[in-house]
Amino acid sequence: MKKVLLFLCLLLVSCGKNEKLNVYSFILDKKLVKIERKGEIRIKETKDNFIGIIFDIEVYNEWLVNLDMVQSKVQFINVRDGSIERSFGRKGMGPGEMVDPSGFTISEDGKIFIYDNGVRKILCFNIDGEFLYSFAFPSDLSAGDNLKVRDGKLYISLLELRYANPSEIWKSRTIGVFDLKGNLLNLCGMHDEIKKTFTYGAEIWFDFDRFSNLYSIDRGTYRIYKYDKNYKLIKVFGVQGKFRLPKEDIPWNLPPQEIVKRLMRSSGTRSMIVSGDYVYHQFSDLTEKAVRERNPLYSKYYLKLYDLDGNYIPSDIELPGILLDVDDEGRLYIYESNEPGNRVIGIYELKVVDKG
Repeated sequence: MKKVLLFLCLLLVSCGKNEKLNVYSFILDKKLVKIERKGEIRIKETKDNFIGIIFDIEVYNEWLVNLDMVQSKVQFINVRDGSIERSFGRKGMGPGEMVDPSGFTISEDGKIFIYDNGVRKILCFNIDGEFLYSFAFPSDLSAGDNLKVRDGKLYISLLELRYANPSEIWKSRTIGVFDLKGNLLNLCGMHDEIKKTFTYGAEIWFDFDRFSNLYSIDRGTYRIYKYDKNYKLIKVFGVQGKFRLPKEDIPWNLPPQEIVKRLMRSSGTRSMIVSGDYVYHQFSDLTEKAVRERNPLYSKYYLKLYDLDGNYIPSDIELPGILLDVDDEGRLYIYESNEPGNRVIGIYELKVVDKG
């Protein structure tokens, strides 16, 4: 079932009570956003060295690091020539092997943390692919696919299993804070109020700014929650724009065809990235062609841009593919073609300019 939900998503923190909050929606109406294509990376695949799937990528040094969930591998794509420079990992249940990897992150010192949904464990490797250790995920929590390391702590999106039912899911805290050996330090974050009415799409996206503030967003909404480094809520912000909020729920027990039909009537958050001075909110609209061709790039993807205070910079830009990551220099890496043997990642420059 997780694989089905993953495909549908492709096509497409103070702890406290989830109360109705005012949404900050200030618009910098004298500014606008432009993006310009500056280059591309054509991934070089061979019959012995190929990619099963690109879903999430992190930029690290001279590589785009991809967690290939199909092959249970971590692959290092050279940003200069597109070669798959090296990889590690294999399927299995032995030390360092993976059954169903679903999310990963890289720490500043080059440690790679992977959540293996098949065995409910976090695996830790060094940047050379050497397996270091693993730890089990708590039995009363269900991990999501989003992980981050910050200030010596591992943050993971999650659901408290005691609230794993449609009427109570909104009560669950959304992010677990662990030390790097797996000890649970804190549970924090809350779902957007939309979860009280629409129960589908439990995934949480989150990231940090350079001041250690935490930002999070539910898949079904455009509203972003900002917390300070002690997980105290600072503000909720967002401008709806082209984001289509759901008007009907999608119960968990509907047939897949009906789920797809209802998903097509609203937008869904695809990712949220905080880099430099900006918060990048990517959302998508599922299309019939994307479902028919089983190709996520046939969905429509859009980008909203905010500054770190939550001020909206007029954007709602339709992207030429899926935004995978933003590097420290502000370059956007957008997945434009996922045809095997002809995979292309475009490199874009984003500028905030004065309206003419």
